[in-house]
Amino acid sequence: MILDADRLLSLAVPARSFAYDDRQTLLYALACAADPVADLPFILERDQKVVPSFAQILGFSDDWLEVAQVPVALVVHGGLDIRFDAPFAPSGCAEVETAIVGLGDKGEGRGGIIHQQMRIFQNGSLVATSLSSLFVRGAGGFGGNRGAEPETITVPARPADETFEVATAANQSALFRLLGDRNLLHVDPEFARSAGFPAPILHGAATFGTACLAILKRCARGEPERLSRFAARFTGPVFPGETLVFQLWREPGQFYFRAFAQGRDKPVLDGGLAVVSGG
Repeated sequence: MILDADRLLSLAVPARSFAYDDRQTLLYALACAADPVADLPFILERDQKVVPSFAQILGFSDDWLEVAQVPVALVVHGGLDIRFDAPFAPSGCAEVETAIVGLGDKGEGRGGIIHQQMRIFQNGSLVATSLSSLFVRGAGGFGGNRGAEPETITVPARPADETFEVATAANQSALFRLLGDRNLLHVDPEFARSAGFPAPILHGAATFGTACLAILKRCARGEPERLSRFAARFTGPVFPGETLVFQLWREPGQFYFRAFAQGRDKPVLDGGLAVVSGG
């Protein structure tokens, strides 16, 4: 298939309002590889902290894909860039405004990219703005890039300032899909093989959330209110149970990163950026 650029860019996605409770925010932390001891503030309801990348769960809906005639089986996450105006409440109500703001064209027979913006409000105030890039396999060739494009972030050319590891869990995809994204690619071996993977892969948003929690603890003392932006591109699949090896670069007020699956040479996350306030 080839993306229908005119249909997508004129698509009106209805705004959504919904309530959520701490079961979702606690589950999200566990689905982002939270440690039951080291990460207790994120998995215990007493004085609970919310992993900031929960923004993507609050905003997630793929209902518009059918309306836009985009097969969900062809879609994988290409990247996320979230800007935060305030921390999320552990439970509450949210309003989400969604728009298709741009398209990327990798060429005929190659991929098409849908850039989706979500604005999330709580109590009438903007909490987060998310720009997600959805890669649609084989859907390029519609005539070139259209609309807005995300900023290209590159890590510094010098050697990383530090390296650290984070283990993913074998059941992480099974946990993460309970938050809403039930694409069979992440749990069904037969479906994963039909899509060209040897086994189910971790949701890109789950890898992103795992990175967000890890960087938040390492660079912002685990304080969500200090994180004003978090972004990364998904450059390779992660299989549940693999260990992620992070490279981290420190700059004043911001941190660049990339991550590899242990034992593999190509990164699974690249162009990572965390903007942090305070010392």
